[in-house]
Amino acid sequence: MTDVFDQLNQGHFSPTLSFFSLKHTQTQDGTEHFELTFPPQSVNPMGLVQGGMIAAALDDATSVTMISGYQREFAPLSTDLHIMFHRGLQPGVARIEVKVVKLGQRSATAEGRLFDLQDRLIATLFHTAQPTPTASAS
Repeated sequence: MTDVFDQLNQGHFSPTLSFFSLKHTQTQDGTEHFELTFPPQSVNPMGLVQGGMIAAALDDATSVTMISGYQREFAPLSTDLHIMFHRGLQPGVARIEVKVVKLGQRSATAEGRLFDLQDRLIATLFHTAQPTPTASAS
């Protein structure tokens, strides 16, 4: 079976991941690192990346990290996405760091942080989900 992050990097995971060109770059000290690009279509009237686009990118990165943590046996059915915006973001390349807080039988939680290329924190997402069996778990 192809590793979840390998499949992501090959562009064969989901359309939203492709929209952001989300790529896994490394695993370091229990943290998953991703790079992505917010295209011009993701900006609001102020010329900054729209908050919903930021939330979607963080949702995608935390979800794929949980899927990997569950070794594809479970996927997250989101129950809460709590996002905090710290500053605006220009479109273009950014990076995300994801740490799993808990992968339990009844709930899973991951924290995702979005940074710009100057290493400034843009947004933080706490993603809580109900682990749901996947087709590969059958």
